Amino acid sequence: MAPQIIFGTASLGMPMSAFQDAETVQELLHTLQDLAITRLDSGARYPLTARAEPKSFLLSKNFLVDTKIFTDTATDGSGNLTKDAIDRSTVASLHRLRREAVNVLHIHRHDPATPLEEQVRNFIDQISQGRCKAWAASNVPPPILSEMLQLCDKNGWQKPVCYQGCYNLISRGMEKRLLPLLRAHGIKYNAFQPLAAGFLTGKLVNNEHAGTCFGDDHPFGLMVRKLFGDEDLTSAMKKFDAAVKAQGLTPAEVALRWLTHHSSLEDDDGVIIGASKLQQVIDTVGLIRKGPLPDALIPLVEELWSGVEEKRQEIL
Repeated sequence: MAPQIIFGTASLGMPMSAFQDAETVQELLHTLQDLAITRLDSGARYPLTARAEPKSFLLSKNFLVDTKIFTDTATDGSGNLTKDAIDRSTVASLHRLRREAVNVLHIHRHDPATPLEEQVRNFIDQISQGRCKAWAASNVPPPILSEMLQLCDKNGWQKPVCYQGCYNLISRGMEKRLLPLLRAHGIKYNAFQPLAAGFLTGKLVNNEHAGTCFGDDHPFGLMVRKLFGDEDLTSAMKKFDAAVKAQGLTPAEVALRWLTHHSSLEDDDGVIIGASKLQQVIDTVGLIRKGPLPDALIPLVEELWSGVEEKRQEIL
């Protein structure tokens, strides 16, 4: 057994993505079905799912679909989780996704202005109205999440069923504080960015990043390069890349197989994969399903983390 593979739709409609319209999305959904992937992760502000193109998701009735409440990235998120804001976001998402209810409705980002009790009650109301089966959180700091869970215990409310956060070879801070909190309350963890936005392919440190999200021709290329430009990180990654290749594997394969077969994730958790091309989906799933890594690779993984932990331990 291994964590469930979930397909993340954030890349649909993004620059340089092959998935730009109903036809290409339908082809993607057919491929996911062939690969026995049955769950989609979407969001109200994701490019293609944010546009009024419901035909893109005609096949989505064959999947469990999660979504997230709209959050305004131009602000600090204040007001995004009021009752009216959640109602508007959810109703609009259901229309675009062509369904009466979603599987799980997520907080996409914490709202620092709306009282926590109101926020939680608003999600419980969405469940009561039949718009979702359950609620969940993403990008919510552990102290805030802890307060929300206390409110659930106090009021007898349904707790979030899962938490979505960043988890990969160079982002393991959640293992110390966040994950123990989730386990104590029976909450599953769904990991996104298993390849750290592509950094763990090794292409950036080897100057092979043209045509990727790190490239000069990508609208977010410069910003993403800055996120992973720390000298200690690039140095550790170069060393890891060379050591892994000496064992006959690629860093991407090690990253994916470690996360699904050796990390702190359990069978009921999930790994959210993404892709900008159809073949990437097939390749990623193929690597994950190769199973556990050879024993000799595990010390290399731990050495990589020990070299970057001090600066990256707060990434959740």
